Amino acid sequence: MPESLDQKAVRLLNEQLAELDTVRGLNCEMPQFKAWHQSTESLLRRFLSPTSPHLQGFIDISFWSQIYPAPPGHDRRLFVNGCGTAQALVKAVIREIENFGVHTEQQAAKPAGRGGVNQTIHAHTVNQAIANDDSTQHIGHIGDATAIGFGLEEIRGLLEKSTILSPEQVRESLVAIDALTLQIQKTEHQRNWKSVLHNGEVVLTIADKATDLGRKLMPYLPAIYLLMERGKHALGI
Repeated sequence: MPESLDQKAVRLLNEQLAELDTVRGLNCEMPQFKAWHQSTESLLRRFLSPTSPHLQGFIDISFWSQIYPAPPGHDRRLFVNGCGTAQALVKAVIREIENFGVHTEQQAAKPAGRGGVNQTIHAHTVNQAIANDDSTQHIGHIGDATAIGFGLEEIRGLLEKSTILSPEQVRESLVAIDALTLQIQKTEHQRNWKSVLHNGEVVLTIADKATDLGRKLMPYLPAIYLLMERGKHALGI
């Protein structure tokens, strides 16, 4: 039986993940890495909606430094962190395709006559895009403070319901979420980006352990990845 488009997308993206294990030992100037980066972005553009937060998240990853001359080890740390973020995002894309299928232009143009709705929404209603399969919804502004704040509240509610996490892990995650919420209420130049990176990592680590909530948490995690990327850029790391 020939593979479906969804199966093909998952296979090709898994091949990119496997290749990442090799190219992450190189650097951003190597032709092998540049080829991997270009082919991965091309696949994401092919299989995701143009407004997908996963696609934008991959495009926004900083693999190379904007600082010259860069401090010793800075370029290497930035490249390694970028590869780690890319790996997490591609894995999230694979899970999304496995659950909801690839984006196609035909789906995007589907009329609303069968009870669906055609609407433009912000990321603070990203959960509706998953719940309403008969809707064509364009998700934007995943990185704005409103979207991140909503996502953090959703993550809080989900982690509190986990049957796998220990009470201490839940408490630790809630403290980190409160700290992130405090920071996003500030303007970008007032934020404590070190706090953002630390607490963002805490939330992502604990969310990864909540395997009973993986699919439910997935829509809200990209905003935290993007917030942390902003922090890394602001700190020059």
